[in-house]
Amino acid sequence: MPLAARDRFMLKRQMVDALDQNPDWDFRRTNMLLGEFDCTPLGGYGNEDFLFEDSIRNVSDAVLIEMYSLVTGAEPVDAVAQSHASDSSVWKSGYVRVFLSHSAQHKRFVGQVADELAVSGIHGFVAHDTMEYEQPWQDQIEQGLRTMQAFVAITHPEFLASPWCQQEVGWALGRGVPRYVVRYPSDPVGFVGRTQWPQGAELDHREVASLILEWVSRMPEFSDQIVDGLLAALSRAQNYIDAGATAKRIATIDTLTPSQWNQLASIWHTNDQVGRAGLVGRALAPYYSSHGQTWPPLNPA
Repeated sequence: MPLAARDRFMLKRQMVDALDQNPDWDFRRTNMLLGEFDCTPLGGYGNEDFLFEDSIRNVSDAVLIEMYSLVTGAEPVDAVAQSHASDSSVWKSGYVRVFLSHSAQHKRFVGQVADELAVSGIHGFVAHDTMEYEQPWQDQIEQGLRTMQAFVAITHPEFLASPWCQQEVGWALGRGVPRYVVRYPSDPVGFVGRTQWPQGAELDHREVASLILEWVSRMPEFSDQIVDGLLAALSRAQNYIDAGATAKRIATIDTLTPSQWNQLASIWHTNDQVGRAGLVGRALAPYYSSHGQTWPPLNPA
């Protein structure tokens, strides 16, 4: 299966970050790598501003995965897993895949955070809630870690004492995925503790979810997927409250593609929790008007 565009972007971004942060990857060594894969070298007359990402722009998936492994030290299987994550039963299709690391004592609160994120098109993996029955639990956690697109640790005292939580942090660091910490209220330890992270001890689950959503939304590799996830969440809405909350988030998007407008119209006509919900209409009617779209939307079927 070909790598998705978002996964190619993520692999390239992680390589660029690794090259910038590791002094061993100097100009000479980087050009040696590019030469091995028949890519245009950096520097030289006429291309002083030519960047590494320019050189690898059109490499094949196979070359990209092999280069990623050489630069980051990660196993190629981790890169390949990204393209097959949609086949994994531990994630909702179309949603941004965020692993929520926490101690078991706080799984109820973290589950509420995950429920709030789902309204915004983000699937928060919560061990023992996300996992399927009658399946090896450790295998499912590893599958979640192997195929996550981003990692969030919610650190409380029990988190710091848990070897499982610390292994999950190590996995995220080793894979180089985007990572974020909410102190609840404990400061993280180890390498991830070098950054100043937000304090969440006084926040409820909605406010913690809002922090995570704001962080995810800032990353360009997730922008298209956030829209797709929001549309998927609206399509699956089983009550008018969730439908209204999702519609409000959709109305904050700058614009939609023609295909996304059609998908939104189809959802409005096929899910009665959307089409019959006043909360949805109040959120979407001004949005449609401001973009020159007909309201209520015509049925594209």
